Amino acid sequence: MSQIAIASSPPKRDAFRWAVPLLAAAVLVSTGWWFFLRSSPATASGTGSGLYQPIVTMDLDVTVSKDGEMQAVTNIDIFCLVEGQTTLQNLVKEGASVKKGEVIATLDSSAIRTKIDDSTLDLQKADAELTTAREMKEIQDLQNAANIEAAESALALAQIDLKKYTEGTYPQDLANSTTDLEWSRITLRNKEEDLLQTNALFEKGFVTGADVQKSELEVTTARNGVSKAETAVKVLKEYSYPMDSASKQNAVTQAEQKLVRTKRENASNLSQKVADLQAKTQAVELKKRLLEGLQTQMAACTIHAPADGMVVYATSGDRNAQNLIQEGAQVRERQLLFRLPDLSKMKAVVRVSEAQVASLSPGQPAVTRVVGVGDTISGSVDKISVLADSGQRWWNPDLKEYPVDVLLERTPANLKPGVGCNVTVYVKRRENVPVIPLAALYAAGEDRYFFARDGDQNRPVKIKIGASNETHAEILEGAMPGQQALILQSGQGRQLLEKAGIDVKPTTDKSDQGERRRKRDPSAAAVESGTK
Repeated sequence: MSQIAIASSPPKRDAFRWAVPLLAAAVLVSTGWWFFLRSSPATASGTGSGLYQPIVTMDLDVTVSKDGEMQAVTNIDIFCLVEGQTTLQNLVKEGASVKKGEVIATLDSSAIRTKIDDSTLDLQKADAELTTAREMKEIQDLQNAANIEAAESALALAQIDLKKYTEGTYPQDLANSTTDLEWSRITLRNKEEDLLQTNALFEKGFVTGADVQKSELEVTTARNGVSKAETAVKVLKEYSYPMDSASKQNAVTQAEQKLVRTKRENASNLSQKVADLQAKTQAVELKKRLLEGLQTQMAACTIHAPADGMVVYATSGDRNAQNLIQEGAQVRERQLLFRLPDLSKMKAVVRVSEAQVASLSPGQPAVTRVVGVGDTISGSVDKISVLADSGQRWWNPDLKEYPVDVLLERTPANLKPGVGCNVTVYVKRRENVPVIPLAALYAAGEDRYFFARDGDQNRPVKIKIGASNETHAEILEGAMPGQQALILQSGQGRQLLEKAGIDVKPTTDKSDQGERRRKRDPSAAAVESGTK
């Protein structure tokens, strides 16, 4: 069973580093082939001499092999939590191992410290205003109670005064006036009787005329007393009582209205004090939250490790990054600064071309070879990105590569993120199928040929191929196991086709057309590069 992966081209960023050695190697190989072809009879004559391999039946493993790098399965991302923009002042070296709680970096906190000082003073002032507002509210409560008590007392006194007058003073005054009137009338009758007696005695000569005049004067005085008493009763009933009772009733009404007015005034004054107290309380709470937020921002200026791990800068390996993570760099809120990878479980991340990614699916077995690790590590495809990674598009705008995660069954000790690796994914297996070496195939347009040994000659045979890997291709039609296939040298396939009278169409493919053909048939790249 053959397990050979399709080799991937080196990343574009390494193109310049590989250019000189590859050019030198190409010159040496071309020179060697030139001397070899000049001395090779098969090239010139088309005879059956040369290197042959038989078409055999075997199990063909179709694989995808790509270079990638190791990454942690889980990472703890550390973001900048300081609002706005700030400056990195100190930070630990990348790759350093830290314990939970250790300081990873510090940010410039001078502006926040100034805001904290100002906010502290504002909070103290707001606390003093709140204390004053609370005391004013308590004073208003006491004043309201006193006002209500005074108004209620005034109302009670007015009501008592009214009741005293209507039920006590007026009846008593009326009784006294009535008594005085009756007493005046009795006195008048007595004086009138005395006058009659005096007149009778005067006619008999027992009293003098002066006595008669005196009795008459006493009657007149008594009659005036009756008139005065009657007037007093009339004044009391018709004038004094209505006026005094109305006055005292008015006093009760005024006291009642004052009590209502006092209650309303108390409520209004108290609501003002309560509103002021609430405003001062909200101001204090707002300034407390502002101060707490600034203190949180101040604490965020010192970044601690949330767990044990190795520090990796967020911009590490990204040459396109605008602002590298370094001392003095400007960072913004919610910017990713560091990662703490969990080194206990690692994964391999490779970028697969658009033509190959369609053949991959989660769960496919894979073998990973890690740089610096002697043995291979088994694993499986875990995740295939739904979007292409455009990180290298500026090197090649037509390049589309999809990140593929491969989980390892075990993680070697002391393995760090970023270590290079090669992943071979086993896509499918074609069991017991006829295969032909790729070096024996020649592509002429859309057709595929191999050159079968026919005595002393090499006979071109058109075949149809299926699945392929780096060394062999499955034969679908046109060849049988046991046939001897010529291993072609550079340029030999075209010469043999032309010798056999087969018209070889000139290559008109531009780079984009060739790229589209290679996407349609991945085996074409290997066939064309090894046999033309």
